[in-house]
Formats: sequence, C-alpha cells, structure tokens
Amino acid sequence: MALSLDIDRLMVDVHGVYQLGPITLKLEEGQWLAVLGGNGSGKSLLARLLVGSLEDGSLRHIQGECEVLGSNILLENEMKHTRQWVQQSPYSQFSGCCFTVEDEIAFGPQNLALPTAEIMSRVETALTRFKCQHLRLRNPQTLSGGEAQRVLLACVLVMHPKLLVLDQALGRLSQEATYQALDAIQCYVEELQCSVVMLEHRLFPAADYCLQRVLLEEGRTRSFEEILPSSLVQQVVLPEQLKTMLRQETANLNEAARVLAPFMRGSQPC
Repeated sequence: MALSLDIDRLMVDVHGVYQLGPITLKLEEGQWLAVLGGNGSGKSLLARLLVGSLEDGSLRHIQGECEVLGSNILLENEMKHTRQWVQQSPYSQFSGCCFTVEDEIAFGPQNLALPTAEIMSRVETALTRFKCQHLRLRNPQTLSGGEAQRVLLACVLVMHPKLLVLDQALGRLSQEATYQALDAIQCYVEELQCSVVMLEHRLFPAADYCLQRVLLEEGRTRSFEEILPSSLVQQVVLPEQLKTMLRQETANLNEAARVLAPFMRGSQPC
C-alpha cells in the first residue's frame, strides 16, 4: 500500500527562529495518525508544513526526507485540494462570499469545475453525514461554534481529499457530536482511502481512531512505544482515572496498552 506520509528524520528551520524536527512519520493510505502534544510543541507548524501553507522562503532544510502524497513538499510547498487542513476556528476558514451553508459547501467543488450533478451529490452527502441538513439555508456567519465546525468539516470532505489534517479541529463540539463527526470522516476514509492526521493535546478521542500515535515535544517526534507514562501525563490531556493509573506505571506505553484498553471506544460501523 502507498504511503501518504513518508517523513524520515526531517529537520527544518522556520523563519530562522524555530527548528522543527527531527520528525519521523509514516502513514499509509486510508490510515489515521495521532500527533499528540501540549501548547508550543509545534503542532500547528507541522500542520502547515504538511498541507503546504508555509510562506515561500520560510523554510531552510537541515536534514532528512519529506514526502506527502508522493511529492517532496520542500520543493513543492503549495496547498492543493488533495490536502485539506481544518483549524481550531471554523469562521476564519469560510470563504466569506457565500450566504448559505449549502453554497458554502458547494464553493470548493465549483472551483474544481466539477459537473453540477457531481457537486450536488457531494453536497447532499456531506450535509447528511455531518447532520447539517437543517442548516442548509443559514448564513455561515450566523452559526454557533459547533454548527460552524460541522459545516466546515463538510466543506473540507466534499473536496474528497487524500490527506486530511485536523489541527485541534473538534474543540467546539460536544463529546457525542465529536464522535459523530469522526464517524462521518471514517466513512470518507473508507470510500476514498483518505489518510487522517489528528494533531491534538487530548489523548481521546484521537486514540479511539488512530492506531498510530506519536508525541510531539519541542518540535521533535517520539514514537509512542518510547514514551514513559509519566511523560504522557505531563504533556497530554487525559481522563483523571487514566492519569492516576498511568502514574503507577513504570513500563513504556507499548507495555502499558492494557491500561488504555478500558478507556477505548469500540469501532462503529460506517
């Protein structure tokens, strides 16, 4: 199976003030990856690198390799519709030129010059999966935070990306709505073989969907198997009961998987 991410010991200097790396990430098509880290760990900067939104000339390559969807993003640092990025604030990512949710969701596919029937089909599917049917005639700027977040996810997935980067993108949703949204994304993952990177400061719900997990600390990645439970407690938001249990663990997280198991949510059918 092809790799969506093939990043090996990458180190880059950003704007001459921040060093990102060394970073090693491997992700196959149709798989989920959680990048966990606290404030200032470099999550949003990594997201911008993956989707190609860093300014021209802002990167200085130090070492390592970096391919995203088969392209060297150090040489082709530009945003493409196959790579989609969802940020914390949904309002800032709306087009600003659409007066209904339905038109906002259709805006991206229209710019791809897709056939009208294809656009309408994609829009209806997205409205249904993200439970936005009743919002279709609302102005996007009048939506509540949770409504806006669901609509933005619909806008992004209607583009049928091959890589989806969720940068703490679900914070405005309730726990139930968060899992509903992630289940909807999983449907697209299965249909499109889209890969998902979740950049989060919380272990859950990322751990429920992402079989691969790494810790990002001061711009450097560490595999989950290398992390001591005490390190996770200090840097990632955890349920209090799990936090207490991990403090009693001395082995690494690979061996402590039994401690995480009772907190995991079972997989849901698409």
